[in-house]
Amino acid sequence: MLHLPGETVVANEPVAVQKPVAAKVNHEIDQLRRDILCKFEASSYRQLRRVDVTVGDVGAVELRGEMESYYLRQMAYQTAIETPGVDTVTDRITVRSC
Repeated sequence: MLHLPGETVVANEPVAVQKPVAAKVNHEIDQLRRDILCKFEASSYRQLRRVDVTVGDVGAVELRGEMESYYLRQMAYQTAIETPGVDTVTDRITVRSC
């Protein structure tokens, strides 16, 4: 149906307005990052405390940093993937060579 300029138009159906979900998603991402960092902090492997954790999307985690051994790298990965709410972990940790 065409409407003339200046003509009042009344919607036939109510318009639904949804609150932004960005704040909720950002809170979940921040909380997931804090959970992983707390697990690293609580670990007996002190070097895990230097791993940089980035959560790009809820459940998608990226680890960066430098470890002294492949075992420590695996421990960082295992700790992150076992954290509730984590679906995938991208391991970008490098291992120092002697």
